[in-house]
Amino acid sequence: AYHSGFGHTAVLAEAVRDGAADAGATVHLVKVDEITEEQWDLLDAADAIVFGSPTYMGTASGAFHVFAEATSKR
Repeated sequence: AYHSGFGHTAVLAEAVRDGAADAGATVHLVKVDEITEEQWDLLDAADAIVFGSPTYMGTASGAFHVFAEATSKR
């Protein structure tokens, strides 16, 4: 689950996906600023979640904060 403002975090998310898939994991990339109900269901059922976000002004991006706050309902 990641947000990528300018594409850099997406490159890292894809590298993590490739490494986990090579190790035999089933992997889904979820862009948190475009998350669908289907993708929420994937996250709910996941054994593990890797989070990624760019940092702006010393904290995660606003889009990632919105996503993180939405997880409290789950």
